[in-house]
Amino acid sequence: MKKAILLVASFLGLLFLVPGNANAKTVNVYLFRSDTCPHCQAALAYFNELAEDEEFKDLFVLQDYEVSSRQNSELMSEAADAMGESSSGAVPYIIIGEETFLGYSESSNEKIETAIKETYENEEFVDPIAPLITNADTTNSDGVIIFGIFAGVIIIVGIGLYFARKDTTKIEKAVALEEQKEKEAKQVTEEPKKEEKKETKATTKKTTTKKSSTGKKTTTKKKTTKK
Repeated sequence: MKKAILLVASFLGLLFLVPGNANAKTVNVYLFRSDTCPHCQAALAYFNELAEDEEFKDLFVLQDYEVSSRQNSELMSEAADAMGESSSGAVPYIIIGEETFLGYSESSNEKIETAIKETYENEEFVDPIAPLITNADTTNSDGVIIFGIFAGVIIIVGIGLYFARKDTTKIEKAVALEEQKEKEAKQVTEEPKKEEKKETKATTKKTTTKKSSTGKKTTTKKKTTKK
């Protein structure tokens, strides 16, 4: 039971964790895109490939937001405002440090890589988008926490019912076993009595038969002779 409770507690603890960037120095590359946009797909493929490159894999983390959801669309508008730009809703929209890129083509790769390096080397740079992401995650985490608590309660109740049912089954089995033992003990006690009764009946019958055979009257006829 204790192990089950610990597992549930660990599960709830994981639910309450808000994803974040473990390395504060790593550059956040913000990509706002659409699943139906071919240029967005090309940009996403490029950043995923760049993340495997030995030179860049430890320099940046891609923050990918698909803007078909209202929340991500609003986040893109807020990010554009933070960069001093007005969002037209066009994608892909890329933010790297103090640089922004509207649209994507392979000709932008060199500028993007330069922006990543310069931002990484700039120790005084403060990411203006990070607070917006944190606020958005906090808002979302409310729902996650509520769901986590609800799920945790259900799991705990389920585990409690399982062990309660298990204990009840054990008790029922113990009671049944005790009843069986009592029944068997009663049978053992009653069998000698039955045998004794049988022997008593047999002895009584034998005695009655003998008595009747010894108590039989015999008659003799007296002979008379004629003179």
